[in-house]
Amino acid sequence: MRLLAQGRDSQVFALDGERVLRRYREARCTPREAAVMELVRANGYPAPRVHDLTPTDLVIDRVDGPTMAEDLTRRPWRMRAHARTLASLHHRLHDVVAPDWLRAPLGDGAVVLHLDLHPLNVILGRDGPVVIDWANAARGPGDADAALTWLLVLTGELDAGPVTRLVGRFGRKTFAGMFLRRFVRSSVLAHLDAAAAYRLADPNLRPSEVGPVRELLSRTTR
Repeated sequence: MRLLAQGRDSQVFALDGERVLRRYREARCTPREAAVMELVRANGYPAPRVHDLTPTDLVIDRVDGPTMAEDLTRRPWRMRAHARTLASLHHRLHDVVAPDWLRAPLGDGAVVLHLDLHPLNVILGRDGPVVIDWANAARGPGDADAALTWLLVLTGELDAGPVTRLVGRFGRKTFAGMFLRRFVRSSVLAHLDAAAAYRLADPNLRPSEVGPVRELLSRTTR
């Protein structure tokens, strides 16, 4: 199998021209992830189809195209359009009613949350953007999902070489601001404390990312 991509807790391999294998380094609740992906797909949301699964593996549709982050690196003049698309993907997702069996780590709410919906997890496919990596999906208030994305864009360290150029201090601040303008700012930032607590509890968080999260909390006016 050919390695296509890798993150902090998983790798993605090409199986053939139509499917990829997402392999987690440790066993996870893949049936829950697969069920959420099929739920949102049934509601017209752009997520890959699940073909098979094991405790560590998901076989899903292959979506060819750059990630939103990669496209921003190559074509930074598309920043406003991509911020608008990312916000639209949030709004569309938060129209999907969540099942009761989903956890609710960011408070009460009735809609599906992705909890990792940032430019690296949006593939710009031939038929439009597709959202990947549903391992953290949950239920809760939609604005909490947007708050976490805003925080991730401003404080997360992104891998993959040239993609890091996207997240220079000016670039990430500008993109985050464009994204946030597509929401009611006060409603999103009301969930910032909960989003930050969730982020700080992430076992994949790097020590170098802790300080920026706490600094953002201290200087943001709710």
